[in-house]
Amino acid sequence: MRAGVDAHPGHRSVSVGVYSRAPEVPYVKERRGRAVKKLLLVALAAIGGLLVYRQIQADRAEQDLWTEATDSVPAGS
Repeated sequence: MRAGVDAHPGHRSVSVGVYSRAPEVPYVKERRGRAVKKLLLVALAAIGGLLVYRQIQADRAEQDLWTEATDSVPAGS
């Protein structure tokens, strides 16, 4: 067989000494896509959790402020 001629149709040959990526297999792209989706889902969940936590903290701070403002007994007495 001559150099540069594919032994299997549909596959690229790699010349000696030349860096080349192997042709991507469809399931590799599919797995990479799933990994990216999972990573995005985890990131969105973390952001959502942070927003909920901050809202709870803000609500507690506001409740503490109202409790202090409407307390009938002064704090220093």
